[in-house]
Amino acid sequence: MPNTAQSDMIVSRRSVLVKGAVIGAGLLAGNTSALRALAVAQPPLRRPLHDLAWNDPVVATLRDAVGLLKRASRRDRLSWVGLAGIHGANTDDYRFCPHGNWYFLPWHRAYISIYERLIRDLTANPEFALPYWDWTSQPKIPEVFISPKTPDGKTNWLYVNDRAFGQKWLRSWPANRPLPSRVVGPAVLREILETRNYEEFGSGRPRGQDNLDQSWMFKHNGLHGALEKTPHNLLHIKIGGWMPSPLAPRDPLFLVHHCNVDRIWALWNALGNTNSADFLWNEMTFSGQFINPDRTPYAPKVSDLVVPEMLGYSYGLAQPPPVSNSSILAIENKLTPSPAIPAAADVRPVKAYTMTPAIVGTAERPLGIDFAVGAALIDAVAKCESNPSTARLLSAPSGWNPKEVRALALLRDVAVSNPRETEYRIFLDHPDLSSQTPVNDPHFVGSFGTFEHGRRGTLCEDRERDNPSFLLDLTAVIRRLYGNRPPLGDTITLQLAPAPARPDVGSPGIIKPNRIELMFVAS
Repeated sequence: MPNTAQSDMIVSRRSVLVKGAVIGAGLLAGNTSALRALAVAQPPLRRPLHDLAWNDPVVATLRDAVGLLKRASRRDRLSWVGLAGIHGANTDDYRFCPHGNWYFLPWHRAYISIYERLIRDLTANPEFALPYWDWTSQPKIPEVFISPKTPDGKTNWLYVNDRAFGQKWLRSWPANRPLPSRVVGPAVLREILETRNYEEFGSGRPRGQDNLDQSWMFKHNGLHGALEKTPHNLLHIKIGGWMPSPLAPRDPLFLVHHCNVDRIWALWNALGNTNSADFLWNEMTFSGQFINPDRTPYAPKVSDLVVPEMLGYSYGLAQPPPVSNSSILAIENKLTPSPAIPAAADVRPVKAYTMTPAIVGTAERPLGIDFAVGAALIDAVAKCESNPSTARLLSAPSGWNPKEVRALALLRDVAVSNPRETEYRIFLDHPDLSSQTPVNDPHFVGSFGTFEHGRRGTLCEDRERDNPSFLLDLTAVIRRLYGNRPPLGDTITLQLAPAPARPDVGSPGIIKPNRIELMFVAS
């Protein structure tokens, strides 16, 4: 419970974003009067794992409960195996949890709340709240998860030792190695929190959605949002074992990882950002999937899931976001089309170039796509120039002078193979790109992973499987490369290079976008 001084503190967007260490630890306190109006007492507080020793009551309760669930019959829906089956019961029919889809965040919020409430019930501890793994400030696997025995010699149920299922289900990321900063570092978190539009932050609506049929939850063809595509996806992939598979909850790390993802959503809201007002998001009901601790069905609507405190837990943040009156917005938003690009800024005229790659990208032969955009447009991005000629380049209205020009690449319908083993790295204009090119190279744009949505080892090009899309901001790299010197020509080359996601990976997968759009937007 925050003290009086903390309760009186108002957290501004600027103060939060500037204090990177505070963001990393998640130790924010805000005005809690709004929360107290929603509940008689402050709900149990979810705390960061790095503050908790192996014998802390929170860790001990989690460990004991996981042990009880693991020893229960696998046929029981409320066993460890049964609960994991909710997330990915049948990997052949592709109807596992939402990914690359704007239901990603609320579905997983509901899902991990089942575990939290069940643990309270199993341990008779109503004050228990799941801890979160703040991988930004503590990028190593938490110590309480890495030893098969506790310091007092008891079984550590948070350790993965599923050797009966084969070596591949054991974590393969070295326990003493921090996760890369490009995956979970402060700069990544800052970029996520500075995102303004929900669909760019929390992933986009499925392509073509026009109703509330349950099948839309299992379409994975939306835009992977900033939170999902890099820290969420790549952490799953880099940990290895169960984590990169639909049965990821078989690893207890899943809970504390997703608890942190959920915390970042709550933090994004506490900074003043609003969730989607579209009724196709708010009114979707997750029916026939979840179960309460008393074994009755749990079928929450998305609009029931936007305030953590209403679900019985808190992160100690500022007041919750307002709940949209989706019934009022229904008529207005019913047929709102999916935006061509996220509305992250006051986007004005867009100059776009589209290419359809004819080949795939491999580790040995990265995929390079040339866009003949003209040196003047490249220079406009590199120099941040604001003049009439820039407006003309973008076919802007007469008299309008943009303050900034950004370059974005949208990879649509990305088919991949071996997503469990692969990190997909993006470079720009590298003269000699190879599988050995380091990620600290100035031509490096960024990387992403994708949760498994195709058969292991094969390129999933089946259009019915609905491959995901990814948005990449090329602006910073163009400015780094050409801010102090002119571009080498009229062409930009976007390069896609699959790479092993972990030290144990021999051969990574391949990548083939169905279409790539290079867009220049101004604000």
